[in-house]
Amino acid sequence: MANEIYDVVIIGTERNYPDFWTQTPVKMAEFSDRPMTPPPDEDQYYGYFPARYTTAYLESYVDDHNYAGQSIRDRILFNASVDSVFRTKEPGVQWTIVFNTSRTIRTSKLIDATGMTSQPNIPDLSGSSVFKGETLHHKSWGYEQSILLKDPSVRSICIIGGAKSAADVAYACAKSPRKQKIHWVVREDGNGPSAFFAAPAMSARYANSNEGFYNRFLGSFLPNRFGQKWGWLKWFLQGTAFGRWYVKRLWDGFDKGLRASLDYQREEGKQMGFANLEYDTPIFWQNDSSGVSNHPDFLSSIAKSVHVYRRNISHLSENSITLQPRRSATSLEEEKPLTIPVDLLVYCTGWSATTKLFPAHQAHEFGLAVPLEDANPEIEAHWHDLEKAADPVILSRFPTLKHPPAYRKIAPTETPFRLYKAMAPTTDDSHSIVFLGKTVVGDNFRNAEAQALWAVAYLDGEIRHLPSQMEKEKEVAETVAWDRRRYLNKGELGSWLYYDVVNYVDALLEQLELSSHRQKGWRRDLLDPFLAADLKSIGDEYKRAHVP
Repeated sequence: MANEIYDVVIIGTERNYPDFWTQTPVKMAEFSDRPMTPPPDEDQYYGYFPARYTTAYLESYVDDHNYAGQSIRDRILFNASVDSVFRTKEPGVQWTIVFNTSRTIRTSKLIDATGMTSQPNIPDLSGSSVFKGETLHHKSWGYEQSILLKDPSVRSICIIGGAKSAADVAYACAKSPRKQKIHWVVREDGNGPSAFFAAPAMSARYANSNEGFYNRFLGSFLPNRFGQKWGWLKWFLQGTAFGRWYVKRLWDGFDKGLRASLDYQREEGKQMGFANLEYDTPIFWQNDSSGVSNHPDFLSSIAKSVHVYRRNISHLSENSITLQPRRSATSLEEEKPLTIPVDLLVYCTGWSATTKLFPAHQAHEFGLAVPLEDANPEIEAHWHDLEKAADPVILSRFPTLKHPPAYRKIAPTETPFRLYKAMAPTTDDSHSIVFLGKTVVGDNFRNAEAQALWAVAYLDGEIRHLPSQMEKEKEVAETVAWDRRRYLNKGELGSWLYYDVVNYVDALLEQLELSSHRQKGWRRDLLDPFLAADLKSIGDEYKRAHVP
């Protein structure tokens, strides 16, 4: 297969989390052209379900979609590790992909779909080289947990990290019949632990909390910059002083109610430090990230079985981890270092935003995130000026963002993503490359489907009203400036759109001049939840408009 020429090459990864439940419920966790058979009722909790059903759905999806006599599975190169990608200067070929050390593929169009969760981020802890226990990143937890939780030598488990992945691992450990000692460490100088939304919806109109949140009505209560036009409701809520006061009051009330429902001071968790899981920043700002409490006993199991610490890590030793004294100590015990015996260390520390597929200078030119030390000073100066000019524009449009809460600002270590529509380089006139999944959103299926269609239109030159490079750069700069203001530390990468998938997807399809995803009647269009079936006609609508 060496040196073959392909029309399109898609780079991606596959992972399986058999012991975890979805955070996207039925009717959302699917693609519009192939509904997923819902799991049985006993395997659902307000529509959330075990991830194995999603795995089975995706396995069948790649088999029953056939094009020109080949299924999607037939078109996938398995066990292929991409080493590098570089631009090729020859007729009809734009890119060369080197994989498995010496094999190559040349292509005229390239879709990088490696997303944001391909490269584990593992902190460099003092003493890690002498630690003799087992270590793994949560990327491998699905493969390893059934063995490690049964291993008699694993008596004490330490989980590092504050996001939902750490909570999922903690829950799995808490449910283990062997009942090991479980310790969960959340850094004191980080963003803090995730907030956990309840699974039920707050309104009987919706089947679960995701449906209650992802609709255009709730989208109007968010200061997001996507879409060309503001409806009357968004204009009132974001464009008037009274509307902004009303929105703030509602969000403050929601935050207060959420904290009360999570019951951080519950009696069963007092001896275990469960109160250390209370998120730091009001939920509106998403600075701590969030997840769904997608099991009926999710939080109670953690409260009863997991020791939780809010401390920084001092160092690792052969069979232990030592935590620093807590800066905001509330007891004499917290004023002292704490050493915990550890047999298994699980890093739930997220992902690296940078890529290894492209040289750093080329990745930076594309608008991908790169380490600050690898950034081109001239390019950074150019974007700094654009983003500085964009900041007052964003604050004028969204005055709410002028007044963030007190939070622990963390200096970024990478440049932000600066991709047009979060997918395309602003400097590439060849329309030969796009990057998919470089966003963090709350509904990845809908986002993936909309991005895929937009990417095809862009690569085929079928977007009729693409702006100039200068206009693209201005839009990208405004998005980065908005993200920093909107999501604080999480927004520094310019890719955090967690609450904004509704408006982001609408904006992509609006640019493609598609409308079949909108509901009939203003009331349904405003209030109905975003379900996968909404997009079932956009493929045919696109073909009628763009395919001869």
